[in-house]
Amino acid sequence: MAVSVFSVIRKIEDLLMEEPELLKRIREDFDRMGRALRLMKSFLIRIGLRENKFTIRFWVAEIKDVVYDAEDVIHTFLHKTTVCFLEERRIIRKTKSKISEIIDKITYLTRKLEGIGVEESISGESLHQRQQLSHYYHPIVGLDDQIAHLVSTLLQDYRVISICGMVGSGKTTLAKAVYNHKRVRYNFVGHAWVYVSYPWKRNKIWEDIFYGLGIFGVKDSKYSDEELAKKLYKFLEDNKCIVVLDDIRTVEVWDSIKSAFPINCETQSLSKILITSSNRKLSAHAARGGCLYDMKMLTYEQSFNILRNIAFSETDFGEQYSAKNNLAEDILRHCCRLPSAIVVMGGILATKRSTEEWEMLLNHVKSNLSSILSLPDILALAYDDLPYHLKPCFLYLSQFPEGYMISIGKLIQLWVAEGILSNDKGESIEDIAESYIIELAKRCMVQVGEGEVNMKFKTCYLHDVYRDLCLSKASQEEFALIPENPFSLPDIMASRRVRRVAMHEYIPIQSLRNLKLMSLLFFNELYPEESSISSSLQETAEIYLREDKRWISILWILFKLMWRFRRILNYLFNNFKLLRILDLEGAEIYMEGEFLRDIGKLIRLRYLSLMGTTCFSKLSRSIGNLKRLQTLDLRMNEEFPVQIPNVICKMEMLMYLYLPMLCDSKTKLRLNTLRNLRTLVNFNSKNCYVEDLGCMTNLMELGITRFFCTDDPPVIIASEHLRSLSVSRPENIDSDLLAYLISTCVHISELSLTGSIGKFLPACQSPYQITFMSLSETELSTDPMPTLGKLPNLKILELKKAFIGEELHCSTEGFPELNSLKLSPISTVKHWIVDKSSMPKLRHLEIIDCKSLEMLPVGLMFITTLEELKIELMPKAFKDRLCEGDQFNKIKHVVIFQNCY
Repeated sequence: MAVSVFSVIRKIEDLLMEEPELLKRIREDFDRMGRALRLMKSFLIRIGLRENKFTIRFWVAEIKDVVYDAEDVIHTFLHKTTVCFLEERRIIRKTKSKISEIIDKITYLTRKLEGIGVEESISGESLHQRQQLSHYYHPIVGLDDQIAHLVSTLLQDYRVISICGMVGSGKTTLAKAVYNHKRVRYNFVGHAWVYVSYPWKRNKIWEDIFYGLGIFGVKDSKYSDEELAKKLYKFLEDNKCIVVLDDIRTVEVWDSIKSAFPINCETQSLSKILITSSNRKLSAHAARGGCLYDMKMLTYEQSFNILRNIAFSETDFGEQYSAKNNLAEDILRHCCRLPSAIVVMGGILATKRSTEEWEMLLNHVKSNLSSILSLPDILALAYDDLPYHLKPCFLYLSQFPEGYMISIGKLIQLWVAEGILSNDKGESIEDIAESYIIELAKRCMVQVGEGEVNMKFKTCYLHDVYRDLCLSKASQEEFALIPENPFSLPDIMASRRVRRVAMHEYIPIQSLRNLKLMSLLFFNELYPEESSISSSLQETAEIYLREDKRWISILWILFKLMWRFRRILNYLFNNFKLLRILDLEGAEIYMEGEFLRDIGKLIRLRYLSLMGTTCFSKLSRSIGNLKRLQTLDLRMNEEFPVQIPNVICKMEMLMYLYLPMLCDSKTKLRLNTLRNLRTLVNFNSKNCYVEDLGCMTNLMELGITRFFCTDDPPVIIASEHLRSLSVSRPENIDSDLLAYLISTCVHISELSLTGSIGKFLPACQSPYQITFMSLSETELSTDPMPTLGKLPNLKILELKKAFIGEELHCSTEGFPELNSLKLSPISTVKHWIVDKSSMPKLRHLEIIDCKSLEMLPVGLMFITTLEELKIELMPKAFKDRLCEGDQFNKIKHVVIFQNCY
């Protein structure tokens, strides 16, 4: 419950520092209030698990109220600083009186905390040394028999198999193991995994299946539901596919989508549908004529193996191992045999190195909780065990929709804008945020995105059981609000101190009447299509259509939509002037640039994203008033060039800047004042000044589009912190200039090149630090492998339409550190040669849509480190040749086939 208190105290501290001129008339009073808050904060930090005690919980609730009062009095004062002189004196007098009352309350509550004798909690707040990403995946052991049984069942005549079990019983884990099983990958040519999120849309579920099967085209997006269902039905009838529908919850969902599956047809369809659900009625209903599989409870031995696999470290041996072994057995006796519950408990123990800490946890369980813990009990224990600085980080994830893959980069920027991240040790913000995510992953409280090997992970998501916990705690803490319908909003807004709102469904923006809102995230349309055209607007449009005036009808509808969008935006900009975060990425809004003319009123914005919106003209100059912005994302429509006024240079606090892909020819931006900039994407030498890059001394990530040649190339990049460089559409860069550009970036570890760069890959002199390399649509006519193979630290290589020749050759002792290689799609390559001793450390290999490739290189047979070979969207003839070859037995244990038709 102290989480929201910490968040508000940090914001108050920020306000006191950021508004020195406006607050100077009563600066001493505000400083006294700040000192009192910081003293109280030092006691709150030490509450930990003791917060579950009723007395502590009661006082923290009281503290929360007084902290919100402190925040409100600052905002009220800032709102009324433009009044007349006489009114100003009255406001100052009233504010001073209110501050005195707040300080008295804070002092009283602080003494009460001292009297209670708050002690250090058992939660370890020091972060352990970082581990590799692979350590955060905790596979459930002990399911071998269930996996074998389900695989055999799947290969029988049943068309629908339903896995049923209570929440946390391991249904999804079992389904994934079956889905990725070698026999299943070999026997089915098409594979699709779909998570059924809520609220659900049947056409979205069908489209996700199309995507998974690799057959979704541009035309399919225009199909009606009936046409989509027919096409999917026909494809599943003609091809042997497996489709997994994870977490279907109601009979209604299944009955709505099942018409697209050939489960009752008279012909012998070979496709299978695998369902997971905790609703037994639904599972039995869907499995009529199929197979219903009930999850089995784990044995004690299986439960203990899971706990030991997660909780024990490599340094545990001797007496320490024996002691932890005994404690683990004792702790396990208090747990139910649900895999998820055991994983959660293991995640808690994994953060505690000493046996003393394990004993403290066991004593806490014995003294404070029931003898047999339910899953909610253990989840709550995991949350309470979090260090205070991780709790707001975890609760922040409650704002993202169910099943949403959260971009780590975006999450970091939101945390920065909220003031959640503290930088007391001199580390970079990115490193601090990464350590927080790693800690949450080690505790199994977030899942990091799969497929990112030995590199910084880029996505994370919440398991459904943790999302329920996150939503529950966020609601208790009044941390964030996710409105479900517009009718209850006025009462909710009036009764709660709501500061963050995430819009998952369409809610009229005018129904938000909380003038102290600080964060507004859109994950759904700002004005959905079905409600955007009123009956009168429809009638008018139909009149024009009857008169064969289609274009007039379209223009009329567009005009009315624009008018309504303008009203919405005006309401937003004029009523939420305390906003720090405004994310319109999911709003799907259409606008003219002048629609944003009032956005300059949101002077406290730290984060603004217009990504995905459509702008038909230039942006308003008022955007230059947002001088506190740290993140500005202008990646708007790619169809229409947008004119950006030359005002970004006023935003000297900017850390992350994303320019549009297409800028109007009149756009010419000065960026030389952005000395704090860390990320710059879509830099264009036609619309920006190249010499300004020399002023960005803190730049860490740079994305360049359309870089034009000059007679005397300057020293382009000045930042010694630059780690990531991407160059796209370099049609006017010759190979020498490109090599020079790369050579100036002496510390980069990630390099991406997209678009034509000539006949051959330039031999750059200095990129020895490169660990990640991506070539996309470069269409080189000379084999790039000899040049790439000489990069001594290269770990990940991705080639996408990178080569138009017929032969690739990985020579002896090439790619000494390569861990992951992805080829997709290179349609011209017929032969691929891998010499012995090439790629000695290769673990992951993907070959996608390389339709001319005749056979895998024999040299792969000598790479003993290979763990996964994924073959996707390859011709069935290639698969047949591979499986019939003499060498296949040596690698078949690592081969995964995906959608080979």
